[in-house]
Amino acid sequence: MEGTYKSGDLLIKEVIKTQIQEDAISFWNLGQAGILMKGSKDDGLICFDPYLTNSIEEEDSETEFKRAFPPVLSPEMLRDVNGILVTHDHGDHLDPATIKEIARVSNDTMFVVPAPIVSSLKKKIPNQSILPAIDNEAFFINGFKITPVPAAHTDYEVDSRGNYKMLGYFIEVNGIRLFHSGDTVVTESLIEKVKEFKPHVAFLPINGRDYFRNSRGVIGNMSFREAVDFSATVGVDLIIPIHFDLFSTNRENPAYFVDYLFHQYPNQKFHMMVPGERFIYHK
Repeated sequence: MEGTYKSGDLLIKEVIKTQIQEDAISFWNLGQAGILMKGSKDDGLICFDPYLTNSIEEEDSETEFKRAFPPVLSPEMLRDVNGILVTHDHGDHLDPATIKEIARVSNDTMFVVPAPIVSSLKKKIPNQSILPAIDNEAFFINGFKITPVPAAHTDYEVDSRGNYKMLGYFIEVNGIRLFHSGDTVVTESLIEKVKEFKPHVAFLPINGRDYFRNSRGVIGNMSFREAVDFSATVGVDLIIPIHFDLFSTNRENPAYFVDYLFHQYPNQKFHMMVPGERFIYHK
């Protein structure tokens, strides 16, 4: 992959060599909603929603979901990741091809998925550790404290046991609080939960939704305006927009996000990441 930022072996070597001090965290953008996080030496390495193959278009040549750029890593390069966290079972978030390959090369990785999809994942990786993620039930992966929070994509959905099918995650590590929203719209409940958590960093989708995408079965998310207003309402220090870059038919121009920030919240911190980019956040 050509460009300013690293990919492949160079990228994973950068991940390994990156050293994080107190009150800081490093994260890498893998495209779409994929985020790789690294804390201090003892905190380990976790990854959210890695879609690192072409499986969607390979399984359906007629699909509109065709990658605009190649994966910045191959799945086996995540063999040393301590945890893979999935927000929901759409193919660009839970990619069986990516998950199977990571499982093939690693016996130590913990796979975390919403409780309703644990049984289906076990059929794909039967010999791996799979943790059912349940709303407000915190757990640890090395030094990362992670608390699932319900996501509405575009409605809240639960199984027969009342467990949410779509989640975001609150992350606490090395003095930093982060929120990976997964795919979601804004709700009053989400505002209340995130405001109480007070994240330093929030990873939020900005591709929005509309009638025509809905009519094609493309489920929507926050718009760029909603992501910005949401962040200002809950008190996010740094906004990282996600879920706007990979599929040409389900995008939003990030320039609109920046323009809206400039006019409405000129003092709000944000960063637009490109695939393969590293960002180090200090509190």
